[in-house]
Amino acid sequence: MFSIQSLKSLKPYVWPFKNWLIFSLVMAIPLSILRTGPIPLIKYLVDEILVKKDASKLVYIPFAIIGLYLINLVVRFLHYYSVRIAVVNTNQRVREHLYSHLVNLSADYFSDKKAGVLLSRITADPANLDSGISSLNVLIREPVMFVALLGYALYTNWHLTVLTFSIIPAIAFVFGKSGKYIKKKITEYQEQNGESYSVVQEAISGIRVIHLFNLEGTILEKYKKQLNEITMLLLKISKMEELAGPVIELVTSFAIALILYFGGRSVLKGEMTSGDLIGFFTAFGMMINPIRQISDINSKLHSAAAAMERIDEFLKWKPRVSTALNASPIHSISKGLEFKSISFAYPDSPERAVLSNVSFSLPLGKTVALVGQSGSGKSSIVQLLTRLYDVNSGSIEIDGVDLRQLNLKDWRNQVAVVSQDVFLFHDTIYQNILMGRPNATREEVMDAAKQAYAFDFVSKLPLGFETMVGDRGMKLSGGERQRISIARAFLKNSQCLILDEATSNLDNESEKIVQQTLEKLMEHRTTLVIAHRLSTIQNADLIIVMKQGKVQETGTYSELLQKGGEFQRLVSFAQNQ
Repeated sequence: MFSIQSLKSLKPYVWPFKNWLIFSLVMAIPLSILRTGPIPLIKYLVDEILVKKDASKLVYIPFAIIGLYLINLVVRFLHYYSVRIAVVNTNQRVREHLYSHLVNLSADYFSDKKAGVLLSRITADPANLDSGISSLNVLIREPVMFVALLGYALYTNWHLTVLTFSIIPAIAFVFGKSGKYIKKKITEYQEQNGESYSVVQEAISGIRVIHLFNLEGTILEKYKKQLNEITMLLLKISKMEELAGPVIELVTSFAIALILYFGGRSVLKGEMTSGDLIGFFTAFGMMINPIRQISDINSKLHSAAAAMERIDEFLKWKPRVSTALNASPIHSISKGLEFKSISFAYPDSPERAVLSNVSFSLPLGKTVALVGQSGSGKSSIVQLLTRLYDVNSGSIEIDGVDLRQLNLKDWRNQVAVVSQDVFLFHDTIYQNILMGRPNATREEVMDAAKQAYAFDFVSKLPLGFETMVGDRGMKLSGGERQRISIARAFLKNSQCLILDEATSNLDNESEKIVQQTLEKLMEHRTTLVIAHRLSTIQNADLIIVMKQGKVQETGTYSELLQKGGEFQRLVSFAQNQ
């Protein structure tokens, strides 16, 4: 019962396909009756043919059996295939909803949760729902068959039926205890399985580090430990599942013993015919199968219920950054951006302030550079400006309007980011550039590649723009990946540009090419530059020096050098490297 309550959350996903499910449930009734068909035939065979030794009627029995199973073939197919249609389509809807929810969560969830745990919500949990949905027709079919068999047994000998059914309380007790235990262990198993996804995902992402530091043994031991936990849980679940079946069979053996004894006495007394006893015994034997089926779906329903509870929990996660009600649209920037006394700490470390009372302006069409040592808060400003996170206090204003009051998608359309950590999708070069503006024409994609000085090197590849870049673009060099990223920014053609240490991981030759493309990209755009190599920001309209989350000093390149402060120290340090 607990499983059915948990599975009620499936209703919105199943409902569009309810007709298929209802049809399957309806087909369960004739299917159940057809499966009881051999019983009266057996009784007829014994009483009317074998006992009376009437060979003339024997010829009809094979035709009756074959006809019965031909009808069964059609009904069985319709019953099972219709429920499959409902199951497959429901699973698709669940996965689509989960994936949509995942990609709309705010960034803090992805830093706080393991990737494998999130992955298991999208893959493993929906898969566990299939058996639960499929079991719904079992809950109709098997009880209908059981009732049909029970009716036949009562009609044949109701005293014997009541006597044999004295085992029902014992069977119910076994179901209750085993179901509760299995539900608990399945929940633990699904959690551990999610953790194992994380270990595998880490190994795939960090395979180069694993090889370079000879960590193969260490990472394998970590995975083996995780698998050992999963194996122990699976064995506990299997032990209960495999024990529950034989225990139920042991209980039913008492009923069989009663049938053989008291049924045999009834035949000897002339109260039942031999055909009646064989038919009754066959009916009871067939009743065991519905009981066994219900026993089997006991674990399936609990597994599906546990998965649905985890899915429901996942769907309750709400993005902390979203478009406000009555948010204002924004299609262009007319004045500029302003940071007003902003302070910020990441949600998972609220006690550690990353930015404190930071204020500066980014006028329309100007270039402002942020410099400072690692950990000074530069990249956090980028994440706040793109609204991956929201400020804890203060505000970021666009043309005098608080960023939190603007339509989020509209604002992100106004911003293009080129960072040091270029992310390319495992797709073609063409598709990766097209990500900048998915509705762009092929000519616009080619033009963006030319502006980013990527067209020539791409054209020389055997497959040109249809070349697959590999996982995260690993088939391309660092400079090539960066130029693809810049082409994407050219295609997006946003007013505001953010360069987050875009050349810091490149060699000198690649840096010169990329820097040339960046300077072209910056033309006529409002640009925020996070600078690692200070020589690249000499022409910035304003340089802001950050230290420990605060603005230390501001000015142009020459003004800051003359001050002899933190910036001058950073320049001297860089020159001595």
